[in-house]
This record gives sequence, C-alpha cells and structure tokens, in this order.
Amino acid sequence: MFRQAILISGLLWAATAPAVAAGSPDTTIQITLGGQEDSPRQITVAEVESAGLQQVNAYNPYDRNTDAYTGVWMKDFVAKFGSAETTSMTIRAIDDYEIDFDKMEWQTMRILIATRVDGAYIDFDKKGPMRIIFPDFDETLEEYQTKLPKWIWMITEISMD
Repeated sequence: MFRQAILISGLLWAATAPAVAAGSPDTTIQITLGGQEDSPRQITVAEVESAGLQQVNAYNPYDRNTDAYTGVWMKDFVAKFGSAETTSMTIRAIDDYEIDFDKMEWQTMRILIATRVDGAYIDFDKKGPMRIIFPDFDETLEEYQTKLPKWIWMITEISMD
C-alpha cells in the first residue's frame, strides 16, 4: 500500500510539475535515505553527476552495441548521497521494476549510473533519464550472466539503507 501511495504521488507530481525535457540535467529522480530527516527528496541528474563524472565505452547486451556512457560510479554515488552505514541500494524504474544492490557489489564491481549516452542526456524514449551499466560485462563469465537483470533503465527512484 505504501509503494502504491509513492507511485501515485509520483505520477501526480509528474502530471503537475513544470515541464522539463527528459534528456536534461534538470530531470529529477527521487532519492530516499534510510533514517534521514530530509528523505525522500528530489535530486536532479546534474546533482547526481556532481558525484564525479566518468566516461566508459561499454557493450550493452540488450541493445547489442557499444556506446560511450557517461555517469557516476555507484560507489561514488553512495559516498556522496548515502552514509558510512549504507549497505544496500534499491533502484526502481518508471514501470516499478526494482533491483537491489548490496555494498559488496558496488565495492568489488565497476557499476556505472549512466546519465548520458554518446555525450547526450538520455531521453525517456531512449530509456532515460538514467540507467545502470556494467562496463566490464563479459557474457562468458557467470558473474556477469547473473547480473543481466540488474541492467535497469528509466530509473526514477533510488533508495539506500
């Protein structure tokens, strides 16, 4: 019931918020930090990028091509927006698809929260405003085969506990 309330409030906010181009640094997502007074709150893609932009060329097994992705490492995102006690992260997409990450994953694997593809901010029609990329993806390695469901796109909410 609580998740439905969040979803409904998010849809109402989207319907009444000022228009912002989807592929824009001003696009917002909701961020929730466990135990924080100012949580949940909206942050912009530009604020996410303030955690330290990186660019990598990576193969996307869903689109079956290699692109230049720009974004922030998940560990840097947690360092900026989480706390020393953050041990898990849940990422939710616009369709309510949800993926969990644990601290061990972002500490041992390169996981990029991508905000741009080939230099351009990501429009919703191109699976934006943000997506998760594993730049070291190798389809022959089991550890990456099991991570395929974690290639989430159209991210609208990130929760950390």
